[in-house]
Amino acid sequence: MAHRPPGLPRAHAARALRAAPRLVAWVALSAALAGAAPARAGEPRPAPAASAPDSGDFEALLAEQGDWVRAARWGRAWRPAGVDGDWRPYFHGSWTYTEDGWFWVTDEPWGFATYHYGRWVLDGAYGWVWVPGRTWAPAWVAWRWDREVVGWAPLPPDGPAPLPSWTFVPAARFVGERVEANAFPAARVPALWARTRPSAAHAPGGAGAAARRLAPLSQHGLRRG
Repeated sequence: MAHRPPGLPRAHAARALRAAPRLVAWVALSAALAGAAPARAGEPRPAPAASAPDSGDFEALLAEQGDWVRAARWGRAWRPAGVDGDWRPYFHGSWTYTEDGWFWVTDEPWGFATYHYGRWVLDGAYGWVWVPGRTWAPAWVAWRWDREVVGWAPLPPDGPAPLPSWTFVPAARFVGERVEANAFPAARVPALWARTRPSAAHAPGGAGAAARRLAPLSQHGLRRG
């Protein structure tokens, strides 16, 4: 029986499995990687050459949920449709801890691809767009925290994450809780960013090394995916 990666609803999993053979391999690879440990802790996983995704694998699938655009700086990128004007990545969902680090779980129908491959960037012309990539990670984010709050932001292909892209939640509501129900208002982000310290490991999965440090801050403890 085929397995679906976290964040991929059954209807969309079925649609993906009807797509091109390389996409079938890619979805299966995502599911396998989500539950297995990396070769070295804290490192992102390159997908094997035989099944590593490229834009052709998911272009039609994502086109049903948004638009492919040509961003001046980033080239071909994808913009989700039907999202609010204040929408941002890694906001509608929750975090769960796996052997690979903190894994982003969402019911957004395109999340199986856009939160575990490629990068999100805030483009001046199009707003938030996703730039395809070939390396899997539990999430592509930068982290900040102190004893009371935890924050993250999508990692651009280059450069630091801009301040408006950061999300902060109370540490006691970090694990397994819906982010959109617990996030601090955007007006508080600058102050929260200033008071927190960055993670020493910005590599995807590197924040998993902080699991023991974050666990006491959560009323739920760690939930493994």
